[in-house]
Amino acid sequence: MSLRSPSPEAGAPAASRLRSRVAHWIRRRQGPDGDPVALHRRRIYILPTALGAGYGLSLFGMLLASMNYSNSMGFALTFLLAGLGLVAMHWCHQNLSGTIARGFHLRPAFAGQPARLEFTLENPGRSARLDLQASCASASSAALDLAPGTSGEVHVDLPTQRRGRLVIDRIRVHTSFPFGLFRAWAWLHPECETVVYPAPAEHAPPPPRGGTEESGGRWNEHEGEDDFAGLRSFRHGDSPRRVAWKAAARGDELPVKLFAGSARGSVWLDWLSLGAMPVEPRLTVLCRWVLDAHAGGGAYGLRLPGTEIPPGMGPAHRRRCLGALALYPGGMGTEDV
Repeated sequence: MSLRSPSPEAGAPAASRLRSRVAHWIRRRQGPDGDPVALHRRRIYILPTALGAGYGLSLFGMLLASMNYSNSMGFALTFLLAGLGLVAMHWCHQNLSGTIARGFHLRPAFAGQPARLEFTLENPGRSARLDLQASCASASSAALDLAPGTSGEVHVDLPTQRRGRLVIDRIRVHTSFPFGLFRAWAWLHPECETVVYPAPAEHAPPPPRGGTEESGGRWNEHEGEDDFAGLRSFRHGDSPRRVAWKAAARGDELPVKLFAGSARGSVWLDWLSLGAMPVEPRLTVLCRWVLDAHAGGGAYGLRLPGTEIPPGMGPAHRRRCLGALALYPGGMGTEDV
């Protein structure tokens, strides 16, 4: 899945083809950006907004009326408002010029949930920078105000639809301060990507009991002499004996008890244990198993066709397993934003 400007296609609307050609020209002109990126004057563009265009047409009408009636007061008001518009244009451009962007990071996400793009904007100048925003694809950040010599975090939540690789091709930093008559913007082209994991199944079957590596090992949801390790939501196939009935009486959901097994066997989450299930539903079930195994605190491994991740524990092992599921061939995409 990649968030990259698509190549112009013959069947695309004329406006879409024009935007694509302009985006490719800008990228060739600027090239890929490093970290940090300084927004100098040559990479800032500025155009009137819809409000600014209406403002300009109003001034033109006032000028025609003043000429028709030879009204000196009309001329004075027209030129005063025109000068105010020119000051607004200069101020809008200066509000963005010199800003520095650094620390680009795109967090992984599950399909259907937003992937958060994070970076920092710095104001090295002596004047405040107001109403700064960032946008990527159809998502935008909240407005950011920077006092002189300060910095602020920018967060853009990008929508995701399917598992795979998510690549950020360009980011727009823009402002319409002070009066909304003009919009100044600059394009950033950082090398920033992440993976989108499969959406975890809501009603996954329990993992096979015979999947432990050692005879004494077991899945961490067994009953017995194990230590209590927490609660999770009830899923189809769970035994009623593992429902925490006292906790269920205090809420609307049925919580299920998790236990940390005293035997330290490793659980294998195996692709073949799901029979003839289609690829994408199978990946969502395996994703749910990985999350539950990580929450249980025991060691677990993952077997996929052509890939075997040995048993392990911890956040890094969880990311490795989820990444293997996200990039499993077939059905995934590379989406450019």
